[in-house]
Amino acid sequence: MKAHSQSRLAKGQIWKTRAAHIEIVALGKRLIHYRITKQMGLRKMSAQISGIEAMENYLKTNQARLVGGDSAN
Repeated sequence: MKAHSQSRLAKGQIWKTRAAHIEIVALGKRLIHYRITKQMGLRKMSAQISGIEAMENYLKTNQARLVGGDSAN
């Protein structure tokens, strides 16, 4: 996956890694709210918060691919 920029992440996107699906719930200037589920469709997890840069690094390191949602804000 190419290097992420802040504009690549957007609310509603769903990223898939080998271990889990990550749904972006909300995106701020520096923080991102997201859900991680092991199976698509499970909504029992509450939203978690992380820095945008940390999430971008996580997605890159885990070779995530966009499987749902828009590719830009």
